[in-house]
Amino acid sequence: MDVRLRQRMLRNYRHMAPSKFYVFNQGVRKGIASGKIPTSIWGANPDLPGWYLTASEKHDEVFHEAKHGSDVMIMQRDALQQQIVEFLDEMASVLEAASVRNAELLLNSGYDLAKERRGSTRPKPVLNVTEVATSEHQGSN
Repeated sequence: MDVRLRQRMLRNYRHMAPSKFYVFNQGVRKGIASGKIPTSIWGANPDLPGWYLTASEKHDEVFHEAKHGSDVMIMQRDALQQQIVEFLDEMASVLEAASVRNAELLLNSGYDLAKERRGSTRPKPVLNVTEVATSEHQGSN
């Protein structure tokens, strides 16, 4: 059986609680800022990583301020989280497309990954009805 394992990004960050999102976002931020992802992959939108990193830094500040219970800071944190989710979606699409040629991009990105199995399946054997009927008949004697 020919099975190829391929990595794909999970988009589980869309509905994370603020604390989990913060931890996830810090991982992606580290991956994007690491310099291991070439700037050439951003093609039509070369400013996207910069916009994301700016919003992510602001989210880091606001997240810690919101822990003190300020309603204004909590609303700002939630608004920034939504904005970052949009950046993450757009970056994920670009990274997945580029990973067709360079699979290490996904590993360096900081996103949560899953292995996707694709390949040919084995054909199922076809039972001959007369053989089944004959074996059942012989078994009852």
